Amino acid sequence: MKLGIQPDVAQKPKEAFEFASNHGFSHVEILMDHPLYSMENLSHAELLELKECYDVEVLLHAPATSTNFLSISETMRRASYEELRRVLLYAEKCDAKVVTFHIGWNPGFITARGFVFPKELYSKHNYRVITEELFSFLKKIDSEILALENTISIDESLKNAIEFLLEETDLRLTFDVGHYNCREGHDLFLKWFDRVVNVHLHDNDGSSDMHLALGRGCVNLDVIPKSYNGYLTLEVRDERAIIESKEVVIAWLEGSS
Repeated sequence: MKLGIQPDVAQKPKEAFEFASNHGFSHVEILMDHPLYSMENLSHAELLELKECYDVEVLLHAPATSTNFLSISETMRRASYEELRRVLLYAEKCDAKVVTFHIGWNPGFITARGFVFPKELYSKHNYRVITEELFSFLKKIDSEILALENTISIDESLKNAIEFLLEETDLRLTFDVGHYNCREGHDLFLKWFDRVVNVHLHDNDGSSDMHLALGRGCVNLDVIPKSYNGYLTLEVRDERAIIESKEVVIAWLEGSS
């Protein structure tokens, strides 16, 4: 397996690649929501130079704050696809190995009786936009580089829609062990683990998404099949937590070998 990182949020790109190289990491996954790592501020030429200078592979995490493929707004969904097309072109130019993306989200509502999330309102909509729009998009591109991440809770409608994509396209998956530990319906990604090309590693207490250093919560790395030999990416975004988590991963790998 290849162990890499998302950079500490305080690191500039050169610092991140130097840190990764000095600590023996195989790759850097660029979080494109971060201002310093956005396409507007980090050119593909700069990224390619860093990749070659430090002999570290590049993975991309497509913007998740500016895209929502489940949006009720057709205008926003169209803009999301345009943004993902830009990311894929950028990935080609900087020789990125994987582009992880989020499917999006549905809003809940703050009411006088508390927070309300009426998922039944979105069920048919989510199934339609995934099986029609996202399916159509994937059929027009080289979908092997794209990896859908498990993020939001997955109900039966979402499960059926994602399985449709996996059955009908070459879409890959990014498996996030932290999200799996605190969200519903993510067993789907274990069922299709042969499609997983990247695993995000971080910890939490099982109740919320906390991105703690590994060993600080209750995430069990043994959920990752021993046969997996793809990318492992520490998603803790803090230098000390990265080093601490690396030691946990090494011990886990040695114990499972």
